[in-house]
Amino acid sequence: MRPKSAVLPLLAVMTLAPVAGAGNPLVQAPADYEATPAHAYGEMTSEPCLQMLRDRSIPFEQATAGPLVETPVSLSGPLHGVTFRHVHARTSGAVMDCRLVLALDDFAQVLAEHGVVEAGYVAAYRPDATGSAKPGQRHPSGLAIDIAWFGRQDGQRWVVEKDFAGRPGARTCGRGAETPDPSAESATMLRKLVCEAGKTRSFHLVLTPNYDSEHRDHVHLEVRRNVRWFLVQ
Repeated sequence: MRPKSAVLPLLAVMTLAPVAGAGNPLVQAPADYEATPAHAYGEMTSEPCLQMLRDRSIPFEQATAGPLVETPVSLSGPLHGVTFRHVHARTSGAVMDCRLVLALDDFAQVLAEHGVVEAGYVAAYRPDATGSAKPGQRHPSGLAIDIAWFGRQDGQRWVVEKDFAGRPGARTCGRGAETPDPSAESATMLRKLVCEAGKTRSFHLVLTPNYDSEHRDHVHLEVRRNVRWFLVQ
């Protein structure tokens, strides 16, 4: 296993940069943003990104997708022992942008430390049905993934819709976060995974059922281009 990326705390600096929920007080713009993995991944061009996949020995195949996906690939094996499994027949399957895969590789190290061996996702690349999508963000660019559940080696499964016990508008991580009943192990572990995903600083957006009702059944992880902020909620 390659050395783990440095994990640094997010700096609590509010920004009004355009983001889902503009003006959200949980948006953070750290002074050392250019040192974060998210910045490095988001600004990569195709060849350096593909080379980093090879350097990390990430199992992948180049793929085809819509014109908004700059570097489409698909995973052909697990990351650090974690299989990302597509579980929704009506979305476009396993295609992702290379930059998202690098961020997932970081997250897979976190998952493996908690005994997770599978992550079931309902969407990654998804074509834009409206024609209004912009390059460099969200599912039409292959830069986001919606994970519905995490499965452990012991057979236990943490399902976001059933176990997260979220409330739209609530804080998920850090000071002032709402904590579930201590007896609710699944909810506690889901929050731990989400907060540790944020601490990798590999994703610009980490959204849960606490963000809004549309995220009631999944955790949304996204890398973006040309931004300087993070949001974990």
